[in-house]
Amino acid sequence: MLSKALGRCRPYWAVALGCVACTGEVANKGTPGMMPNSGGGSPAVGSGGASSGGGVTVPVNPTPEQCAAVGKVMPGQSPVRRLNRVEYNNTVSDLLKDDSSPATSFPLEEQSAFDNDANVLRVSRLLAEGYLGASETLATTALAKPDTLPCAATAAAGDTAAQEQCAGQLIDTWGPKAYRRPLSADERSRLLGTFRSARAFLDFNASARTVMQTMLMSPQFLYRIESGTPVDGNPGVLKVDSWGLASRLSYFLWASMPDDALMKAVQDGKLSTAADVRREAERMYGSTRSRAMVRRFTRYWLDLTNVDQQGKDATLFPDYTATLGSLMRTQTETFAEHLYFDGGGTLKAMLTAPYTYMNQPLAKFMGATGPTTDEFEKVELDPTKHSGVLTEPAFLSYNATVDKTHPIYRGVFVMRKLLCAPPPDPPPGIVDNTGTVTDPNATQRDRLAAHLTGPTCAGCHDLIDPIGLTFENFDAVGRWHDLEKSGKPVDASGALTQTDVDGPVANAIELTKKLADSAQVQKCVTVNWFRYANGRGEVMNDSCSIAKVADAVAKSNGDLRELVLSLTQTDAFLYRVAPEVMQ
Repeated sequence: MLSKALGRCRPYWAVALGCVACTGEVANKGTPGMMPNSGGGSPAVGSGGASSGGGVTVPVNPTPEQCAAVGKVMPGQSPVRRLNRVEYNNTVSDLLKDDSSPATSFPLEEQSAFDNDANVLRVSRLLAEGYLGASETLATTALAKPDTLPCAATAAAGDTAAQEQCAGQLIDTWGPKAYRRPLSADERSRLLGTFRSARAFLDFNASARTVMQTMLMSPQFLYRIESGTPVDGNPGVLKVDSWGLASRLSYFLWASMPDDALMKAVQDGKLSTAADVRREAERMYGSTRSRAMVRRFTRYWLDLTNVDQQGKDATLFPDYTATLGSLMRTQTETFAEHLYFDGGGTLKAMLTAPYTYMNQPLAKFMGATGPTTDEFEKVELDPTKHSGVLTEPAFLSYNATVDKTHPIYRGVFVMRKLLCAPPPDPPPGIVDNTGTVTDPNATQRDRLAAHLTGPTCAGCHDLIDPIGLTFENFDAVGRWHDLEKSGKPVDASGALTQTDVDGPVANAIELTKKLADSAQVQKCVTVNWFRYANGRGEVMNDSCSIAKVADAVAKSNGDLRELVLSLTQTDAFLYRVAPEVMQ
């Protein structure tokens, strides 16, 4: 086995595996996690504001004008980012034309809000072993294709000079692609040294595979290691170089390595300014490859990952099957994809659109008409019963129990995901007293009233419950019902409190319309996209980057395309903190 032979080449493999074991924390010893949250739920920067590093402090929740007045570049954290499983599979597919998706068998990764958060993408011994096994298989498969290294057949029978020349072609062709930038002279020399060391006890083909495997195990492949140039007047800040910007764009929009057009833009000196980045971002956004980004963002933002794993009470919902959860997730992801790509979608439409996407099995389950095949298609719905993503069954059924609605789950979801104002965890020792209501005909509203009998629970549930109760017309699988089991009409009234759109609402339809008009919601969605685009949580010095995007979104009337593209124009995207500053 090649892996056994590699043990004899310990020096270069020790370097690779040793570096693989590091995490984003190596380059991120500053303040981790998310920015402190203000009482209103909008992203904040702490009571003292953010420091520009030049003795000037940016106010809490600054305006773009206040940020411009400071005149400093503030990129926030700059952790080293490892490829996650999706990015690894996409990268080896684009690099080697290998669609075997080896990362699918890697150990499950930790994640925070999203699966690309550098601060939690650690490397275990099992994952390092997975990298080793995958690199061996990938290298063997790649070099079995004649066009990977055309000189291999001749070189294998040639002399030492011919073999080293062919090994040099392997390094010069595939090294820059694997590292996503030109190789330095030292890197090329080391890889050629790897070939020579392997060739001392392996034949030519096995030695070539060793070089390919070394590249696939290198930190330069597994991590996104960036360089930059100092920014005048901004000590400790670097402008990310063109190769780094290419990777930032490609992994944000496509979750993969830069394509040939992006690499050519770098080589031609056309990826250095913010305008250059915007131009390439628009090109890449227009590709069908960006649609997977929106679906993936939506899946994590709206907690849809495990919707297909939920079960429901077979007595109450005999027509619910295991496949429906997956269809519900596909519905919401398809709806989001349509809004972002199929003509002027806005955040308001996401929260209020009177239509969705269904196929025949899902439509039949939901009591809708129209679709007759397994393909998802647009379905117009009753606007008095359907209003955007919060009235779709993926959210409603997942934030319920197996047999009943769960207003607390639903209310907390809205506070966390749309208002960025998550309530605190219950104090230790708190006992759920909703079960003290013994009336079999008691509604969820009746049961939740018990939360308000004491100040310990009421402080949070005064905010949570009135939001969650607005969804009471939707049962545990997300279907509409007008009557409680007692025969009484459902009371879905509620209210928003401590937001920028406070006030009573009659039902979920009115709630979604209020949320759609909320600047707080618009900023919260912006913050979630910021986390996804930058692969980390926001910190105090990101306040101006977030303000810039939020302003662009507001000026575009909530245009979702503009939201995504504006993220590439921020300090957080175009610059980085120098490594020595973070140590």
